[in-house]
Amino acid sequence: MKFGAWKVALRLARRDALRAKGRSALILAMVALPVLGVTGADVVHRSGQLTPAERVERVVGGADALVTALSPGQGVEQAPVAEDGAFAVQPRPGQQPTPEQLKAAGADPAALVTSLLPPGSTLTPARTGPETGAGSPEGLVRTLTAEADLGDPVWRGRLDLVKGRAPGAPHELAATQAFLDHAGLSLGGTTTVQGLEGTTFTVTGVVEHPGELGRVELVARPGALLDQLAAAAEPGRPAAERARGEHPSWLVGLPGGAALDWATVQRFNAHGYTLTARSVALDPPPYGAVPYFRDSTTYRDPAVGNSTRVVVATVTGMALLEVALLAGPAFAVGARRSRRQLALLGASGGRRSHIGAVVLGGGLVLGLAGAALGVAVGTGLVAALRPVIEEVGGARFGHFALPVADLLAIAGIGLLTALLAAALPAWQAARRSVTAGLTGRDTVRTPNRPVTVLGAALVLGGGAIAVYGAGAVQHGLPVVSTYDARTLTVLGGSITAELGLLACTPVLVALFGRFAGRLPLGPRLALRDSARNRSRTAPAVAAVMAAVAGAVAIGVYSTSTDAENRRDYRPQAPSGAVQLISHDAGPKAAQLPAEVEKQLTGLGGRADVGQLVYRFCDNCSSTVVLKGPAEPRRLADVPHVATGDASVLHNLFDVRDPAAERALAAGKLLVFDRSLIGADGKAVMLLRGGGGAPLQPGQIPGPDLREVPVDAVLVDDPNAARFAQGLMPTGALAGLGLGSTPQGSVWRPATPPDRKAQQRAAAAAVRLDHYADLTVERGYQPRSDAITLALTGFAGLVVLGAAGIATGLAAADSRQDQATLAAVGAPPRTRRTMAGLQCALIALLGAVLGAANGFVPAVGLLKSRATGAGSQPALITAPWGELLLVVLVLPVVAGLLAALFTRSRVALGRRLS
Repeated sequence: MKFGAWKVALRLARRDALRAKGRSALILAMVALPVLGVTGADVVHRSGQLTPAERVERVVGGADALVTALSPGQGVEQAPVAEDGAFAVQPRPGQQPTPEQLKAAGADPAALVTSLLPPGSTLTPARTGPETGAGSPEGLVRTLTAEADLGDPVWRGRLDLVKGRAPGAPHELAATQAFLDHAGLSLGGTTTVQGLEGTTFTVTGVVEHPGELGRVELVARPGALLDQLAAAAEPGRPAAERARGEHPSWLVGLPGGAALDWATVQRFNAHGYTLTARSVALDPPPYGAVPYFRDSTTYRDPAVGNSTRVVVATVTGMALLEVALLAGPAFAVGARRSRRQLALLGASGGRRSHIGAVVLGGGLVLGLAGAALGVAVGTGLVAALRPVIEEVGGARFGHFALPVADLLAIAGIGLLTALLAAALPAWQAARRSVTAGLTGRDTVRTPNRPVTVLGAALVLGGGAIAVYGAGAVQHGLPVVSTYDARTLTVLGGSITAELGLLACTPVLVALFGRFAGRLPLGPRLALRDSARNRSRTAPAVAAVMAAVAGAVAIGVYSTSTDAENRRDYRPQAPSGAVQLISHDAGPKAAQLPAEVEKQLTGLGGRADVGQLVYRFCDNCSSTVVLKGPAEPRRLADVPHVATGDASVLHNLFDVRDPAAERALAAGKLLVFDRSLIGADGKAVMLLRGGGGAPLQPGQIPGPDLREVPVDAVLVDDPNAARFAQGLMPTGALAGLGLGSTPQGSVWRPATPPDRKAQQRAAAAAVRLDHYADLTVERGYQPRSDAITLALTGFAGLVVLGAAGIATGLAAADSRQDQATLAAVGAPPRTRRTMAGLQCALIALLGAVLGAANGFVPAVGLLKSRATGAGSQPALITAPWGELLLVVLVLPVVAGLLAALFTRSRVALGRRLS
């Protein structure tokens, strides 16, 4: 076609788009929405990619460099920005230290750094402290600690004060917003720090790390917190000794005209220090000049980044496929509504290519408008929601990026999608007879038999490939992204089967139409109209099927994985039990459970639990286990034997057997697994460390493992066997030459405490024992699956949207038929009935096919995962709630909405004979 013909075609397409405003707005929205989403994601991604200047600013702030004493006295290799990677070089056997290393090993770190920098440089300590606990209204919050003078511009860009004021007094702190959120505090609130409980700190400001907004941290004035914490943790240790174990850092300010180059960085590395210099980061050395890149053994799987790209590409491709499937019927209906105009074009001498160009021009005009609208709105939304996006992403943008090439490519993909959606209607319009167009009568074509046969072959072949891949193909190295050959075979077969179902959709719609004669008038008309206009119905059904298949596949996989995790879950104690885990045998051992009982009322009787050990020398012990074929994975913890009295039998093992209690009182070992007791009624204890104390010169080592048979009583209880192999009474230990180490206490309250009460009690316990842990056995807690929820919501929107779009197009396309029905006396409700049933039919057929197809990849992947060595059998569980919602509820809702919003009466018009 000549350019002039295209100008005429585009002019006609533009006029037709303006004439049918509703249909044009629908196509615009369908094209613009995925373009909007991809544009927003791209702008966010590009804005989050830091330039070298932005990257180094988050490391050095307003300073010129950051120096860290990584390993004084050893050689160090680093990337140009040390935070990207650095390690201490281990000396080879017999290698002598260099003069630089000898100098660094005995020098004061601050003095050494000053001597290596240009004269007149200033050092600002960048001190970070240990992770500790901070008081909150509900208990204790784990937090990092640091010291900084927030009024000094040297910190700007590395640690920013965003609200309030910098701490100005010894007992004032700044906190990150994440800390305030976790602790339930606000600006001006007070907190205490674990180890310094006698001091109350006031939060005067809110700070943030631009690259780590989720960091939970308290920041004090220099000298106001970290030294006090270190002294409280090790009260008897001199400050000089504590400083040797630290890795101090300094922010460096250079005098005017001074600069740092890569040679200076390597000089610091020779002394065991890393140096991140702004000038080096902005002008990095050649790749080959950086020893770190050559010698680093850190492995980064290149497939990690590819995995995200594969997911993004898949989701984007699916969204564009949905657009093409849904927008195609809209173009087809537009072409049919304009068939008289197109027929007149053909009757006046226009060729078939001209008629097709008019319809394809509609795709070009609306695609351009939709793509431009999507790009503009997507960019504007990111700009308006920038603070929210940064908070959710956990990092501030380096800058607001507008990648022109990316945006043009995204707009081009949106335009291509619209053209693909208009291609089939354009081809059909070009093939239509001029006579049929002038009279308004279209012939109903039978489904294409070769396409149907090909679709059936793809369904069978794809299913066979998926089944074969799940069972026959071996696991191996990743082939594409993180997916190995087995996973790709299963996914490839599933996608092939889904494509086959897409090809079979028209014939399935036609088959449903054959049942129309057995139905009442309204359903009969709805079914026949859907079957007659397959070019309008089949793409909507296919769109619903594709969306539902993806949602059901993820739902089945997630639900089955959750069921397997529930099956494999091993509780630490009986349901509802409160367990205090503490290995402290000192004077605070009795205070801990008393403090827990003070915080949590109604706990009931307490059982103090120990673990059976064999002490083979002073300060030497090993855990005693019972010999037998019992599988360790059946236990909640590593195999061991508990020690205690009848209260432990009740609280930890949930056993209330008078015979077992009598045997325990008689000093007998209770065993809960039949396989651990021999035919002679004895259990065999394995004692490691039989060689005794460390050998003296000339001694011959004894056997390391001894087997000691002891009398045992079987309490055949599989539930009790999950917590320990057996229970040994404490009074019988001395006679066997064994000992016990404390493991904590267990209570069995009538009602388990809530999580807030548990947090308060845990905070109280940690104040007495830093390593104590308080847990409440609440059973298996399923994880909330945001992906499954999001995909189900997306599938629901597609079901309602596709069915509604197809129903609206059907109503617009069949106005003359509706007018004929009204003219011959059909009641007004017939129009509503037809619309509702057409909508429900499209949603139901697509949802049923999608649900059936979604099981194939999920089952294949689950069986593939379960064929590895030592793996448990796959547990296939259907998400019945999701299936009920998608397959039954949504089609009914779609039908009711369509019937509700369809007008009962239609204006009568004149028909051409």
